[in-house]
Amino acid sequence: MNGYQKLAQVLSANQTKGAGGANPPPKDIRIELATVIKPPPDLKILIDGMTEPIGKEFITVLEHLTRHTRIVTITHQEKEERDLGDMKKEDFLDTDDLAAPFTSFKHNYLLLQFEDVLKLNDKVHVLSVDSAYYILDRVRRP
Repeated sequence: MNGYQKLAQVLSANQTKGAGGANPPPKDIRIELATVIKPPPDLKILIDGMTEPIGKEFITVLEHLTRHTRIVTITHQEKEERDLGDMKKEDFLDTDDLAAPFTSFKHNYLLLQFEDVLKLNDKVHVLSVDSAYYILDRVRRP
């Protein structure tokens, strides 16, 4: 069971009947693979194995897949080792000569805008809950 399936299981288990019979458990929760067949603003996806596309009126997209802004701090310390997961690299700028004196700076409270929205043919993981669809993330095979 992968992380998304565990999330779906937890969401399903926590949807218990409330006071007065409110909030019955959802009938169907699944993690599915889909393809973007029309990018935003008129987003449409096609879930693998289905023949009818799903339109934007039934889709919620997680923020990190939309154009959005964040407040960030940028820190540079020449020759500082950075763990990138699959490799380690030293922090440097194109203008650094990698010799003493080493450069460093810190910029606080910068506004960073993310521009990388969903694109045609992107593969995505979709959490489907009854007739609502939540695009969780892009998917890429290694």
